Amino acid sequence: MKRAIIALALIVFFTMVGVAQNNNLEYANLIRDGWKLCLEKDFTGSAKLYEKAFKLNNNVPLSDRYNASCIYALSGNKDMAFHHLFITANDLKWDDYNHLINDSDLKVLHSDKRWEELKSIVKQNKEEIEAHFDKDLVAELDKIYFDDQSTRNQIRSMEEKYGRNSKEMDAFWKTILKKDSINLIKVSKILDERGWPSKTRIGKRGTSTLFLVIQHADQEAQEKYLPLIEKAVADNNLPKRQYAMFYDRLLLRRGERQVYGTQLAINNESKTPYVLPLEDPMNVDIRRAEMGLNTMQENLNRWNLIWDAETYIKELPAIEAEEKELNSKKD
Repeated sequence: MKRAIIALALIVFFTMVGVAQNNNLEYANLIRDGWKLCLEKDFTGSAKLYEKAFKLNNNVPLSDRYNASCIYALSGNKDMAFHHLFITANDLKWDDYNHLINDSDLKVLHSDKRWEELKSIVKQNKEEIEAHFDKDLVAELDKIYFDDQSTRNQIRSMEEKYGRNSKEMDAFWKTILKKDSINLIKVSKILDERGWPSKTRIGKRGTSTLFLVIQHADQEAQEKYLPLIEKAVADNNLPKRQYAMFYDRLLLRRGERQVYGTQLAINNESKTPYVLPLEDPMNVDIRRAEMGLNTMQENLNRWNLIWDAETYIKELPAIEAEEKELNSKKD
């Protein structure tokens, strides 16, 4: 009888695991399709798919919840936009006040009386988190963050306007690289003098700023600060997911395979993204989960790509040969 009970318990357990995995996959697919409709400006259709996805997940990520609020705002449904925004503010303690007030997707909400209440909650979240911040250091990092992101946010529109390999894009990338060099000097001074600051002093934005500048630096700088970054992760001052992106990029620069599958490139002929050389593709989702990353399929949804590890393994020799040829041309 005990064996039968154990066997039944195992059946129930694996059934629950299977249901959870199916729900996760369905959730990811719905969010992917919803985002695709959003890009096509079918905001009403997009919102319907997001709502369908949310019914499958008791812990909707803040990013998906916020995107849903923007989609509803763009569709003209203020009530549902505020519904999701208040969840992000009250339940998820969202604190990015500057993003909230500057997001053009939400302009339609500004004249609604609920807007001021929402702003007040998010601002209070921000003030509570920043109560013990090093204000001068945070201000310096905010400036660096703006310099890093303001130009990069224009890359897609510039490529659409002039073309990826145009002389205009070459000039634009020179501007980006010049800012990167200046930012690296500033961040190196902070890290060399203070070490990696605690996130209780500089917050998530400050931590992300340090990460982004080193992520965009040359290999020499990345190798130099690798021990400091590893210690920051161990001390919970840098999210594991950001370390995963940093480490993958460093491995590829060393001529090795990445381990978390965070780095993609664009095929010059087909203009289609592809995953750069990856170690042990069959188990990449296990490693990604350990670093707080979503699955490969969820990550590739934004490009409407399908992840098939077995197919990727067959394509890997060609991918590595192409990368080797491209790197030899750079040298």
